[in-house]
Amino acid sequence: MGKMERVATTAERIAEAMKDAGKKQIDLAKEAGLSHSTISRYLSGAVEPRQDATHKLSVLLNVSELWLWGYDVPRERTLSQKKNDVLADIVIEMRSDDELFSMVEMLSRLSPEKRQAVKPVLLAFLTTEK
Repeated sequence: MGKMERVATTAERIAEAMKDAGKKQIDLAKEAGLSHSTISRYLSGAVEPRQDATHKLSVLLNVSELWLWGYDVPRERTLSQKKNDVLADIVIEMRSDDELFSMVEMLSRLSPEKRQAVKPVLLAFLTTEK
């Protein structure tokens, strides 16, 4: 595998992604759970975001972490990255909700055919919750 090359600064990439997403610093700070001054420091290039902050920003801006860090890689989050984001959110929720954990565990034990039989019921519940 070839060496990856940085072609932009993280500050430049954050600014570009924010502009394209139509987000202001204050919006990004709130959504990411970071302070406005932290976002300002990232944008000025004074500091580089740590990995956890980079992940939050990349999810909110729908860009890959490596692209956000300035590397010459595709910009968009891949389907695999998006699935991992959803899985991580589910795992976090399951850690604090034993009932959800139990339900997911039961679903995982079903055969593919039985999962297909349960799916319309779940979809019906989801559409009535709105």
